[in-house]
Amino acid sequence: MSSTTKRITTTLLATAASLALLTGATGTAMTSPAAAQSSAAQSPAGAEASAGAQSSAGAVPAAPSAGCGTEQKPGNDEKTIPTEDGERSYRINIPRDYEISTPLPLVIGFHGNGSDGAEFQNYTGLPTLPAITVFPDGDLNDGKRSWQGAPYASGADDVAFVSDLLDSIESEHCIDLNRVYATGKSNGGGMVSVLACNLRDRFSAFAPVAGAYYPQSTEGCDYSTPTPMLAIHGTGDATMHYEGGHRQGEDYPGVREWIQPWAEASGCEKTKERQVGRKGEDVVRTQWTQCTEETPAPVELYSVADGGHVWPGEVVYSGGGYATKDFSATDMIWDFFTSHPGTTDGPTQTSTQK
Repeated sequence: MSSTTKRITTTLLATAASLALLTGATGTAMTSPAAAQSSAAQSPAGAEASAGAQSSAGAVPAAPSAGCGTEQKPGNDEKTIPTEDGERSYRINIPRDYEISTPLPLVIGFHGNGSDGAEFQNYTGLPTLPAITVFPDGDLNDGKRSWQGAPYASGADDVAFVSDLLDSIESEHCIDLNRVYATGKSNGGGMVSVLACNLRDRFSAFAPVAGAYYPQSTEGCDYSTPTPMLAIHGTGDATMHYEGGHRQGEDYPGVREWIQPWAEASGCEKTKERQVGRKGEDVVRTQWTQCTEETPAPVELYSVADGGHVWPGEVVYSGGGYATKDFSATDMIWDFFTSHPGTTDGPTQTSTQK
């Protein structure tokens, strides 16, 4: 594919994603082939790694949730769920070619402080993935929505909320319990850290972007279970500095310091770095290698040179600072997720096997 064709394709995808979110008519045909093309195009090494991982991923069969067989209307809708902290809201996108007997991956995306699920889905384009995508709203505190894992959080038990939300979604929709994933930006990335520490058995893999890794996001974390983890962070992030810093009265670690315990949990001893950006874009992929063979769980970090507090490859404005259009966080995360399925504890997983 020529560079001109790639630019045209990228533009068309961004336009289609925006239109889809406005109309609610999203589906797998819109982006899944393009996403695969984009991910493989990051670099020859990336394509080779992806091909090998996809082969392994394909060997993991689907695990239908209790919701398989339940009729659902495709589209992008807002819903609520009762919790111990009161009623909570979320958005859910069901692809237009959804079939009640075909288990789909589930991706839950968490917005940043002061944002909401609708804004997050719009700038990431995640609803265009061939998956059921869910975008919860954080609890309100002083007029802003936020998540557990930050000093400004409301105090709501967001881990319990997400557990209840998973129970509801997996019981009412046809979900592949071997492919349940979490991603988020900023405070939402911090929430992903909280879930990896406290709700590990409900997710297959995690991928925070520009994460706000306050001490509260890893408090009491049990790193004993190898966990597929991908992080994306800009080296020019002026909000949550790449090398760590001080904010909201708290010292927070750099992204490399934050991700290191996950590499150690997988028994990884070395790192391998490779430039993967396109069109001269400076993006470095760090992979932790020589991990324990018995329980392999990949750990990767993508460092975007001069990248701001943004969602790389954003469809619309996602935050302050430089936002590359030549490296897509959404495509890279989806490639990582689909390459790394894993068993999760759904509400009634055993009884729904077919």
